[in-house]
Amino acid sequence: MRKGKIKRIVAMALVCSSILGFILPVSKVNGAVISGNSKQVEEKLKEIVSEYGKENVIFEDGIILKVGDSINFEDLKYENVTWHSLDEKILTISDKISANSEGTTFLIANMNNKYIIREVYVHQDEMQVSLFNKKNSFRNQYLVYLDPGHGGYDPGASGNGIVEKELVLNLGKRVKSKLEEKGIQVVMSRTSDEFISLADRSSGANSINPDIFVSIHVNSALSSAAAGIETFYYKNMDKPLAQDLQNKLISYTGAGNRGVKSASYHVVRETKMPASLVEVGFLSNPSEASKLKDYSYQEKLVNSIVDGTVKYLNENIELSNYSIPYGRIYGANRYETSYRIFEQAWNSSDTAILASGLDYADALTATPLAKKYDAPILLVKNAGLSAQAELLNVLKAKGVKNVFIVGGTSIIPSSVEGELANAGITSKRLAGNNRYETSVAIAMEVSSNTGEIALVSGMDFADGLSISAIAGQRNMPILLTKKAEMPPVISNYIKTLNPNKVYVVGLNSAINDNVISNIANTERLGGSDRYETNKVIFDKFRGNITSDTLFLASGLNFPDALASSASAAKNGSYVLLSKPKAPSSATGRIISENNQSINGIYVLGSDVVINDATLNAYGLRK
Repeated sequence: MRKGKIKRIVAMALVCSSILGFILPVSKVNGAVISGNSKQVEEKLKEIVSEYGKENVIFEDGIILKVGDSINFEDLKYENVTWHSLDEKILTISDKISANSEGTTFLIANMNNKYIIREVYVHQDEMQVSLFNKKNSFRNQYLVYLDPGHGGYDPGASGNGIVEKELVLNLGKRVKSKLEEKGIQVVMSRTSDEFISLADRSSGANSINPDIFVSIHVNSALSSAAAGIETFYYKNMDKPLAQDLQNKLISYTGAGNRGVKSASYHVVRETKMPASLVEVGFLSNPSEASKLKDYSYQEKLVNSIVDGTVKYLNENIELSNYSIPYGRIYGANRYETSYRIFEQAWNSSDTAILASGLDYADALTATPLAKKYDAPILLVKNAGLSAQAELLNVLKAKGVKNVFIVGGTSIIPSSVEGELANAGITSKRLAGNNRYETSVAIAMEVSSNTGEIALVSGMDFADGLSISAIAGQRNMPILLTKKAEMPPVISNYIKTLNPNKVYVVGLNSAINDNVISNIANTERLGGSDRYETNKVIFDKFRGNITSDTLFLASGLNFPDALASSASAAKNGSYVLLSKPKAPSSATGRIISENNQSINGIYVLGSDVVINDATLNAYGLRK
């Protein structure tokens, strides 16, 4: 019915890891810790360059260290210079350079009145690299992450009429175009003259889980005699990719072969997929710089990277061979989308639930109530029904006689009750003084005796959305709590129920261990992010999911997923969460691991909410 061939998305990461390394003799620049955010790092860089003068600064590639690591001065390429740390809380200089605490800072050295700058990113824990499984992919189209190095206020190396950031961006765009012509999807770290920090380069790639990551750079040396091409790797799984790229580069260009080398560049060390950093030549060598400026020679470089990439992908990544049909459910806005879900899943309904479309908290706990009364969740504006005529028309058309209003009058005005009564519809408001009290009011109406409770954060919607359909199917109340403390109304209600199982949704970062320390029979259900948590819950309660049709909603916005959770609970389905513009690894694994039992997926929202390319990456077809 749907077993066609899937196209696989590959994001080729040409990650230009140009870490700014500076050395300041005596700097007036404040060296406070920088989080790694690109804008913050660039602002600090501007301060440094402003002090020394742009014409006096030499930008060098950055360094990645773990707290406790150290490096020797001879590893920093320049001899007979004295290095200074801009922030000694992060980096200490003695007989070597030592990483003391997490953050981003700069090393700076003075050499003949020029200032060499290196960005240094220090992280707390060793990055956990996923095991790379050869010929194993959930996508039907290769996905490559390309990262042209440097950018914005960091020009990289320059000389002989070449500025590194400009050349590598040009090459990257051309590689992207040629890969896309071959049916390969490409995501780039930057597509314009923009500064991207080291942390943002690796996290950007890791967030979309591409097949490979490739970083493009141009080399420079103090000696004009240095020449040739070299490719770097860090992880064992990186080396085959680096070798394929290097082989093509040397074969196509005839350049000097400096080989494949292991190095601790941030973008190859901190990425979770096979990654390589290519240095396509030395702009400091006049002869090589002349070639690098020639379009036909650039084409050789571009074709080398493209063909090396394709060779690696074809030999190491097997695309998925299934294709699952999907259809979209959506209206002109979030409110209309909830009406369309109602119309799709119910021929008629005696009861409906009205929840605010402007905040998630109250609707988040309403799915078990919806399941109990076989009712849809409809989103409403903070206005009377006269301002939302279609809502009233939908209620009448479906024969609704009773309505639960969840939330206080500050988000759904009291006039709504009167307007419903005038339409012959009875209503009951379930609300408290805050979201925590409202969740208890809803739980009391559900009046579950299954002995199970779901405890979720009241400060974010994603984890609650993931458990909502399951909670409805298992008649399990959803209660909200704060991150660092449990509101008394919640703890008192849990004591009253004396449950034999409390599912704590999310990791310690969402709900602290101390919050649940006095609750018996707890079980955490959480992953490294909202998408992994979504998969953990799916896997845990796979037996409750009896429908062969699932829902797919954006993990970055709540309205569509909230409205669909009632339909999912009604039909034994589940709401998958996805990134809007790139596939999530966890979501892809759910689909690929269960593709034999999934016959269709309802996608909530238009292409603007979750784009077609992302759906294609999951192996879905219209």
